[in-house]
Amino acid sequence: MAAVRERTGGAGREADPGFGSVLKSEWRKFLATPANRTMLVLAFVLTVGVTVLTMGFGDSAALAREQAEGEYAVIFFAGGFGTLTFAALAGNTVASEFRGPAVYTLTATPRRWRPLLAKLVILAVLALVVGVAVAQVNFHVSQAALAVAGEPTLSLGAAGMVRATLVYIPVGMAVQAVLTACAAAVLRSAAGAFVLVFLVNALPVFAAPFLGEWWMETVPRFTYGAAVESLAGIAVPGSEGYLPTAVAVLVVGAWLAVFTAVAVTVFERRDA
Repeated sequence: MAAVRERTGGAGREADPGFGSVLKSEWRKFLATPANRTMLVLAFVLTVGVTVLTMGFGDSAALAREQAEGEYAVIFFAGGFGTLTFAALAGNTVASEFRGPAVYTLTATPRRWRPLLAKLVILAVLALVVGVAVAQVNFHVSQAALAVAGEPTLSLGAAGMVRATLVYIPVGMAVQAVLTACAAAVLRSAAGAFVLVFLVNALPVFAAPFLGEWWMETVPRFTYGAAVESLAGIAVPGSEGYLPTAVAVLVVGAWLAVFTAVAVTVFERRDA
């Protein structure tokens, strides 16, 4: 009898599935969607493809000069394409729920925060994995091409290089994906979420030259993009975008916490 009550929740209905079950279900749903699989592959192929094209057909001497002036300019140039692609994937993954599946999902899982958080976990983990792969492939492809051309190259053994390649693209991709997914849960629009998250990061930087010295020296460094740069060790002390590592962790965490809290609150209270 106790087992029956446990299965039925004591009220003649199936008990709510636990978070682990919801996570497995959302993962199967993610993989079963052809658009998700396509965009996941595209996030990797597009990024690496841009690097291959740039190094194969670009001016090696010019690329070497660019790398000498900005140590990370060449190895991370194409990473932005993958980050944007993954953000679009994240927004579509959540927004697509409102085109039909949300009714079934929320019927099976009345506690709405579970499927939403499950999606965020899946997107964050995938972004970290794809981001690490992209960063490492881009690094080795770009430096191998410069070495073949007889130009100076970078080494993973250089101070801060491992940290930069393991943090900048992977964490940046994960943060932007989670923020876009949260925005999509609120706006019910992948495109709207993508634009909103992009503008939230870009507008404080673009507006800085027109808003005075205090704004320029204070606000842009607290955008999620600048915080990720500091977290990766790319922003140098004294620069306008620099934050100490501990502060950068708190800033990134605050962006994620605020967006997630708003998304969960809206998702819990609004009709499917």
